[in-house]
Amino acid sequence: MLMNGDTQNASAQIAELLKKDPGDRQALLLRARIRAQSGQTDGLKAAIEDLKEVLKQEPNSRGGLYFMAQTNFALGYLDQARAFAGDLEKNYPDYLPAKLMKAQVTLGSGDAKGALTMATELLGRLDKTAPDRENSAQLLSEIREKAYLTRGSAQVQLRDATAARQDFEAARNVNPNDPAVYNNLALISANEKKPDEAIANWENALKVDSTNFQALNGLLTFYSQQQQAYDKAHARIDQAISSNPNNASLHFLKAQVFGWQHDVQGTEGELRKAIELDPNYVAAYFSLGNLFINSGQTDRAIAEFQEILKRQPDDQASYTMIGMLEDSRKNYDAAIDNYKKALEKDPNTIIAANNLAWLYAVTGKGNLDEAVKLAQSVVQKNPNVAGFIDTLGWVYYKKTLYGAAAEQLQKAVSLDEEFARANNKNPSASYHYHLGMALKGKGDSAGAKRELEASIRLADKTPFPDIEEAKKALTSL
Repeated sequence: MLMNGDTQNASAQIAELLKKDPGDRQALLLRARIRAQSGQTDGLKAAIEDLKEVLKQEPNSRGGLYFMAQTNFALGYLDQARAFAGDLEKNYPDYLPAKLMKAQVTLGSGDAKGALTMATELLGRLDKTAPDRENSAQLLSEIREKAYLTRGSAQVQLRDATAARQDFEAARNVNPNDPAVYNNLALISANEKKPDEAIANWENALKVDSTNFQALNGLLTFYSQQQQAYDKAHARIDQAISSNPNNASLHFLKAQVFGWQHDVQGTEGELRKAIELDPNYVAAYFSLGNLFINSGQTDRAIAEFQEILKRQPDDQASYTMIGMLEDSRKNYDAAIDNYKKALEKDPNTIIAANNLAWLYAVTGKGNLDEAVKLAQSVVQKNPNVAGFIDTLGWVYYKKTLYGAAAEQLQKAVSLDEEFARANNKNPSASYHYHLGMALKGKGDSAGAKRELEASIRLADKTPFPDIEEAKKALTSL
């Protein structure tokens, strides 16, 4: 049923199985696959919970490791996906799905050429592999389809649209009941300015799965960009809702269309409907939080992120958002506490680490040595982001390491000016002020004067809170 695209009846059969045995591994695996098929964060996270139970019962389950790697990959958790794929390959070195995961993770890591080579090699092996007890015809078909999709996506990154289209069409020929093939073909058509073909492909995805999130999202986004054809977008999502009125994700998409129209009331109404239908729909709470941020309702925004944490206590993104909101209204102790919690949940949370280092440096509430470690870690992972480099430079300045500060802050200024020129924007006055202060600290009066004057001059277009300090420092030179 699942291979034929009949997810509704497949789900009913699985539900019956789990009523009889809630721990049935095969049923949990199948439910995980269905939950992940939507491509939505909530569905993917629910799939992971099923897979955790599978691996708890059988830690080396081939299917469990494979789908756990796949689901983490779909969520963008590359490190976790890589770890599960590694366990899969270690335990089953000749298992073809392990080769597929390696190619997918390589692609997700940005190595399109490597992924292209791996997917091509895998397709060659599949040509020589006949179905047997280890490799069912169904599994081989699924691996072949995903290998084509992986290679096609690599071709997209390498800007070879013709080769990408060929691979996506090959994937469609292998499995015409997978919405993913039509969604990928639609993106190729949209990029090639073939609107009718793009729409037809998204509609083909919806023929297979009438509530497919990616297809509807692509279609609605496309309509909204066509001279703001919001009426078409509303008509299409209303059509889906009329057939599936209790599907929370459809109301979430309807809210998205209202959001594009800047209709706050309509957006909130549809998001509330989505939550009413599914109280654990985390994406809806997150969107409500952002809606209230954009409308200046900080208390209500924080309340929505706190609702997420009631349901997902390990959600670092919500702690980070609450930290930023508390930071914005100068509740520094609360901001620091939430940034720390975000980093406890995920030490690789870049924004929380950067912002915590900054608060330690400017408020005097934290340890500057810890601020240095945090800021250095962020810059090591993101060496070309001016804002992160500026934080590291300012932490060095607060540590009176003026030479190291000036070196970093000069990088921040250079990167920022390059970005400003490329995007017709104004450079940051604040970065020049920071550089000026570091140069003043190391005794370079001429350089300090130049940068402080630049910061004051730029403040007319990009105001910054330390302009009076810049003027005082300039007067003292």
